Amino acid sequence: MRPGKAVSRLTEQKLNELKKLGYQFVLVKGYTPERGADFIGLNYFTLLPVKKLPEDPGEKEIYAPIDDEILSEWANSDNGILAFIETVLPK
Repeated sequence: MRPGKAVSRLTEQKLNELKKLGYQFVLVKGYTPERGADFIGLNYFTLLPVKKLPEDPGEKEIYAPIDDEILSEWANSDNGILAFIETVLPK
């Protein structure tokens, strides 16, 4: 999580709101109990909404399309997977 940014639990409603705001992808990061970004663990994820993928190959990380079936499963998960999404405030 970036300093000064809030996160909330991922829900289908949040995914739909991001789609309406023009976000097409999320950057998938690990999430530690201390709320710091880390390598991806098995059950905890934090997602950073992005509107387009970076063009610089050095900036490539793990991205998922916002309408990906897996993200929808995480948003509706009751199987122990915790996914959080950074808050995006409209400009």
